[in-house]
Amino acid sequence: MRYAIFPAMFLLASCSAAPWVTGHTDSKCIREQMLSGANGNALPFATATAKCVAIARNDNGGHDRPLDVRDDITLQAMAENPEYNRNGVTFVSRNSKTRIPGGIRNINID
Repeated sequence: MRYAIFPAMFLLASCSAAPWVTGHTDSKCIREQMLSGANGNALPFATATAKCVAIARNDNGGHDRPLDVRDDITLQAMAENPEYNRNGVTFVSRNSKTRIPGGIRNINID
């Protein structure tokens, strides 16, 4: 029995990195930064995305990857609008055929 504990812990730890298991998606990261930001101060969209890009870069072995916010239609619209996306962060296109992170759900917070 005690030999089964380590493999079980290893399997659970490997699953926790998957966004569809933990709920940690790019949309969630941006929303958290826009709501609480640094030290409880809300951040604007452009600053929040820059912070989430840095987090994604650390999680991706130092390589850039586009943020995927297709599960939140409000953030997707903000990402496509140059007035909000002033720093030119790359995002996955709304027409992309890749799997939507966190499953298919549309969140619209106005």
